[in-house]
Amino acid sequence: MIRAAADRRPPGEQNEGNGMVELSPVGREESAFARYRRQPMMLGVFGTNSSGSAGIHTVPSSFEVSWDQSVTIAKMADDMGFELFMPLSRWRGFGGKSDYAGETYETLTYMAGIAAVTRRVMTIVTLHLPMVHPTLAAKAIATIDHISNGRGGINAVMGWYKAEMGMFGLSPHTPEDRYVYGAEWLEIVQRLWSESEPFDHDGRYFQLKSCIGNPKPIQARPPIISAAMSPVGVRFATQKADFTFASFQGYDKLREHSRNLRAVAAEVGNPGVGLVCVSLVICRETEAEAKRFHQHLRDNADIVAARNLSIQSGVDVDAVPRERQEEFLRDMAMSPGNVTLVGTPEQIAAQIAELRACGVDALFVGFHDYLEEMPQFGERVMPLLEQMGVRLPVTPAT
Repeated sequence: MIRAAADRRPPGEQNEGNGMVELSPVGREESAFARYRRQPMMLGVFGTNSSGSAGIHTVPSSFEVSWDQSVTIAKMADDMGFELFMPLSRWRGFGGKSDYAGETYETLTYMAGIAAVTRRVMTIVTLHLPMVHPTLAAKAIATIDHISNGRGGINAVMGWYKAEMGMFGLSPHTPEDRYVYGAEWLEIVQRLWSESEPFDHDGRYFQLKSCIGNPKPIQARPPIISAAMSPVGVRFATQKADFTFASFQGYDKLREHSRNLRAVAAEVGNPGVGLVCVSLVICRETEAEAKRFHQHLRDNADIVAARNLSIQSGVDVDAVPRERQEEFLRDMAMSPGNVTLVGTPEQIAAQIAELRACGVDALFVGFHDYLEEMPQFGERVMPLLEQMGVRLPVTPAT
């Protein structure tokens, strides 16, 4: 028998006396996600289900798309006190020597497995909404929420890679329709999560009869993440999401985007929406060593894959002056929409603090070599973040 949601609340509570976020086996009414939002800067891992997780280049690494390594990284994230774990959703790669993202585990299956082997991290499933029917998605995420004891969620992607969507017999929606579709999709999912009686839905994209979904998620509503930079995308994210991704284009532009996001969020009644960035971390004992390795990655960028990714995502590469195109594509290869953090542990911590000052609430960190560099980040950088007030101390999951 499936226990009622009230009997399966996620563990943990906030100890207000010492500022430490603690986990305990005692059930609480507050969701894990609500507790984690108290962190000044939540931390997460993104894309370890996909080849090329930390960049578009040909430099060898111990990182591989394997279940054993995925479990190792997920458990490291748990032990280090990270709050988020999220996969990349891809169905084909971008060619070149690396075939960036060409080898990728499917996300619902992957995250059900991750949910079963972790105790702490939110298990956020990246879904291309046009490729997954909302009735199936609602059931699958509710299942993952039960497997994880209240740590499920959705990263809602509207779909833009034409060749990939063609594999499903689909074409990307126009920019004007993309978020209309997403809003209707999420409405159905959230009704299936919350309503106890069957309902019909007669919308623009879906005509559904006698919809019902049981069991309900353990959380009152699993969190939603959305990527948005355009005005219509920002409005959608502020209306529908708990977190929204920002593409990094410099600290000044990030501050401006954060201010705009908060203003729109206040207008639509969702002032608590959070801002998320993705980073590649290159941390070494000296700044010179970190910069040398960063340059080594740039020198070995997969220019063909970076160009294909740029074009497929709507970037007009040919609009860039010919003499600057190679450098532009090397920039894209190093951090496609992400921020690259380069330096000593102290410098990395300072750069993360700068992101927090710009309004970033959560940061996904990636590494060239997760097995070696991720533990070093935990040992060398995270204590500095606590000293700076960017992170609260965390009691590891047990």
